[in-house]
Amino acid sequence: MEGTAQRILGTILPFAVVLVTMPMLTRIAPALGLVDHPGGRKAHAAATPLVGGIAIYLAVLVAMAAAGPIEPMGHWLAALTMLLAVGLLDDTREVSPRAKFVVEILACAVMIAWGGMRLTSVGDLIGWRPIGLNYLVIPLTVFAVIGVVNAVNMIDGMDGLAGSVSFVAFAWYAAVAIESGLALQAVICLAFCGALAGFLPFNLRLPWRGRAAAFLGDAGSLMIGFALGCLAIDLTQGANRSFPPICALWVVLLPLADCVSIMSRRLNSGRSPFVPDREHIHHHLLARGFSPQAALATLVAISALFGAVGYFGWRLKVPEPYLFWPFFFIYFGYHYWIKSAWKRVHSRGVEAGTAVARKS
Repeated sequence: MEGTAQRILGTILPFAVVLVTMPMLTRIAPALGLVDHPGGRKAHAAATPLVGGIAIYLAVLVAMAAAGPIEPMGHWLAALTMLLAVGLLDDTREVSPRAKFVVEILACAVMIAWGGMRLTSVGDLIGWRPIGLNYLVIPLTVFAVIGVVNAVNMIDGMDGLAGSVSFVAFAWYAAVAIESGLALQAVICLAFCGALAGFLPFNLRLPWRGRAAAFLGDAGSLMIGFALGCLAIDLTQGANRSFPPICALWVVLLPLADCVSIMSRRLNSGRSPFVPDREHIHHHLLARGFSPQAALATLVAISALFGAVGYFGWRLKVPEPYLFWPFFFIYFGYHYWIKSAWKRVHSRGVEAGTAVARKS
């Protein structure tokens, strides 16, 4: 009962911190230069504060301090602070993708050297034996975390989407951490759940407010993506871990698939994979006539369903190959589907434009 009470407090406390700090931060955002102005590819109609990341960071910090001695969580605190700092710089004066990558790699180095994070095996994916990474442990650990960081950062393009999908992922990972008896990881997961629950009312479109009152900013999306990437490894590797890596990937399948697909399509068209555009999955749903609320609900439901496959696949001891092959086909099937779907959308746009030109 005591553990349950602590977990409830560890969720409610960051929730309350965000609710209290967000109104103050939104007021001082213009003075800090943390405001996102409309224009270009940005669809929002008014200048919007980019302070969600700061509020979530403060909430997680408070939750970590309340959980006990901060020293065992020092590596988490140091790494999250690095991501927050580079994100704030990007929100105020833009930072090159290369510079952000350097900071992400340094943050991974902190988790590897100080926190002992290692992706040593990807599990028994094909039914022969667990696949170890040997000399590739360090580079693939960094690659895996940075992949999730950029997946969350890239899906942050519609009100409430990145925050909602991340909340779902942290909730599944919290269930795994609690079931596995991993107290530190449970603290981190529940802190982010509480903080995101407090942030989302400011980020969602509500009946009495037709637009978001605040955004995560790169400070928020980079930090959240980093935490999810590290947890995906931390919950699956080492002693007292039975959660397979493939199950952890199911939890973040939606943002990962969208990220890899859009970067591939950008490269194939001769563009930089980091130049923003409006061809993400949420843009496609909007182009198909979904309202923003319907698109958000659809994507969050899909993300929750994918997470359920990972969690219950683990709890029911489903053999890893039975989880890997559906993941594989969904992952790559999504790429070919969205690629052809956008071609049809663009084709209709060209046909409509040609018809208008002929009439005029």
